[in-house]
Amino acid sequence: MKTVPFSVLAAVLLLASFASADPVETEIANVTAEVAELRTSGGVTRLAVRYINGGTQQVGTDRIVADRIVLVDVKSKQKYLPIKDANRQFVAGPIGDEIGGGRIYVLLEAGQQGVAWAYFDAIAPGTVVSVEVPQMFPFEDVVVTEGLGTLLSADKAKSIPAGAVATLASAKRADQALKVRLKLAAEPGVIVDLRSPYFEYKNVYLFDPAGKRKYPLLKDSEGLFQAQPLTVKMDGGRIIPNWDKPILMSLTFQAPPDNVQTVDLILPDFQPFEGVAIEGLGGAAEGGVAAGGKTLGLEGALKELQAEVTPEEIRIDLSADVLFDFDKADLKPAAEGKLNHLLTVVNSKPDSRISIEGHTDLRGNDAYNQTLSLSRAESVRSWLVAHGVAAGRISATGAGESRPVRTGNTEADHQANRRVEIRIRG
Repeated sequence: MKTVPFSVLAAVLLLASFASADPVETEIANVTAEVAELRTSGGVTRLAVRYINGGTQQVGTDRIVADRIVLVDVKSKQKYLPIKDANRQFVAGPIGDEIGGGRIYVLLEAGQQGVAWAYFDAIAPGTVVSVEVPQMFPFEDVVVTEGLGTLLSADKAKSIPAGAVATLASAKRADQALKVRLKLAAEPGVIVDLRSPYFEYKNVYLFDPAGKRKYPLLKDSEGLFQAQPLTVKMDGGRIIPNWDKPILMSLTFQAPPDNVQTVDLILPDFQPFEGVAIEGLGGAAEGGVAAGGKTLGLEGALKELQAEVTPEEIRIDLSADVLFDFDKADLKPAAEGKLNHLLTVVNSKPDSRISIEGHTDLRGNDAYNQTLSLSRAESVRSWLVAHGVAAGRISATGAGESRPVRTGNTEADHQANRRVEIRIRG
């Protein structure tokens, strides 16, 4: 078989990457868009889409839930969605509001450019993908590159829309906290007009791309973020920036463990800082908030299931109405999401014992309710066994209507009583 020289292959990939940068038409008047970057570095793939306003009026994009930005592997047809944390918030921006995990909103002044960005689980460099973004034609045959790019840096970040620049002064770790100092300033001769008059500290965090964890700002005893300046107490703390002079900002984060030596710094309405080097040691244990593209892992599964975790057991109560149709014991397709989260938790405790107990509401015949509750518990047990959990680890019982959590006669009371309780011990 004839092989293609590496130099030829590299040239093909380079040409494809240049083609991907060609602007495409958007649904916004006088605005085109292009892929500014699509590259894998440090454990994630970073996408940046640049909007270019060629008109004479200020315009903005629709508010786009971040999971509508999709990368599709041309060869395998696999889809990639932006990384989402255990609190169901996307690692993307600029975030206009928190609906649906975060909606991206780009404001564009006349004749200016703005960038929307999102992080994905790492995609192999050289992979050819289609980039799908609402309000524009898709970008076809975009090649994922590798390494550092030219848009993001570790020491400066531009605002979105343009007009302000944040400059890193230091990032030092000590006593299980990480203190970051920044200077925010208007670019010379530019009037800064960002999406919001507020700079909101609740939307500031560090992101460890390799460990897939977000590290938020710490709060004081009053529930305010440990950040300065802080002039408005709403939502834990905000400021209304005065862009007539530089703003010196001090931020105190929950520190990553000492083995995490670089992080990305995310500020609202700014492009991310990439690869900020951390000075010093602080002795912090792993904390933060787990994040991942396709799955959230154990932490996210526990949160999705609203599990109660104690040293003795993990307690999970699933609504029977989510798992089963009325008066039925066959699992319905809509139950798959909850069951997959349950499987994640069970698999994280390979030596544990699992008890499953079904419960009905107070209506109906006692004997019938007993049988129905047992059948439902056994259906959950059978699903776990079919998905690789050893049958000997799991017991299934039915309690019928004998142990209600509510004794009222409203539909809400009945719904609360119809449940399947799972206890994971050991």
